[in-house]
Amino acid sequence: MLTLLTSFDDSRVELGVSEMAASLGVHKSTASRLAGALERAGLLTRSGRRFRLGLEVVRLGTLAMRNLDVVASMQPAMNKLSRQTGETVNLAVPDGPDVLNVAEVPSRYILNSSGGWIGRRTRPHAVANGKVLLAYGAIPVPQDLERYTAHTITSREALTAELATIRHNGYATAVAELEEGLVAVASPVLDAAGTCVAALSVSGPAFRMLPEKLDELGRLCAGA
Repeated sequence: MLTLLTSFDDSRVELGVSEMAASLGVHKSTASRLAGALERAGLLTRSGRRFRLGLEVVRLGTLAMRNLDVVASMQPAMNKLSRQTGETVNLAVPDGPDVLNVAEVPSRYILNSSGGWIGRRTRPHAVANGKVLLAYGAIPVPQDLERYTAHTITSREALTAELATIRHNGYATAVAELEEGLVAVASPVLDAAGTCVAALSVSGPAFRMLPEKLDELGRLCAGA
């Protein structure tokens, strides 16, 4: 399917099934099935009996460019926060109703929460960076607040109160809400217009990220 999508270029903005089949080296019926699947996913759209790239390609491309820009611009802040805390530093962006982790600076400690975060999606209500994105309107509040641990917020009233506190403090915390023993703080990343486009977080084990340290860590995160 990827080969089919990359068959489009400036000189071939529309393709018919025969052209797709020739480009892929497959039978027309196979090309037609592939085009149909891509159309249902929004990656292709019909133009008469031909196809052109769909709006979903535009959305993905815009997301990719925005993520590249924000990662590059936030790398110095991530490195600074890493030096200050020694813990895992992550950058996350909204991806539909979810949180998508796009960059990470690993912890310097052997026991840490580093690794496996980049490319991982999480539900926003159970993680610090997700709660930041919710609080600043980058992600809609989910209808279903799934429970992951005994500490996960599952009440809309409790979540609404938590989001107001986040906006007041300028940072969010999540203590054992996604996984027991995992603690994180996060702050918003705002663009020139003041819109929240990402969240910067610090995470680590509960025995190092103690409750009395979270306010300091949150302020470090917000000031990075």
